[in-house]
Amino acid sequence: MQERSIWEIGGAFYKSNEIANLLALCGTMDDAVVGEGHYLVAEDRHGAILGSGGWSRSRPGYADATAADDAAPGVAIVRSVFVDPAATRCGIASAIMSRTERDALEHGVDTLQLTATLSGVALYEALGYRTEAAMELTFADQSRFKCVRMQKSLAKTQNRSAA
Repeated sequence: MQERSIWEIGGAFYKSNEIANLLALCGTMDDAVVGEGHYLVAEDRHGAILGSGGWSRSRPGYADATAADDAAPGVAIVRSVFVDPAATRCGIASAIMSRTERDALEHGVDTLQLTATLSGVALYEALGYRTEAAMELTFADQSRFKCVRMQKSLAKTQNRSAA
């Protein structure tokens, strides 16, 4: 589902070789996010996976390519958010992000960071994430994969919810 998602949804924003290089370099998942216990999977009533995502305190595998630093105390990184292309525009990603944010808050995280694909930027902006920097991964064939580092303060979100 994750690879299909990046190929089909990301295909409107990236060339085929850019997606292929990204998948070869980074894959779609880092097992650390599952190992930390904060990974979510959305399924339909028949058990088909509709989406996935979560958060982690560990540095993502692609961090070397983007010069990202380890997360500071109270900061975590949203990772591996994907939606089945057949289930887009149904609120799956928003629901995963909402649950991810609640879980992160419950575990002492007050700021979430993420590296968004271009196809995901509009969603994250709508959810209150702000752009920190435009970035590029550069591959051996000199092709580039554009992405955007974004951040959201959960403390502000929590304070609004309490009001």
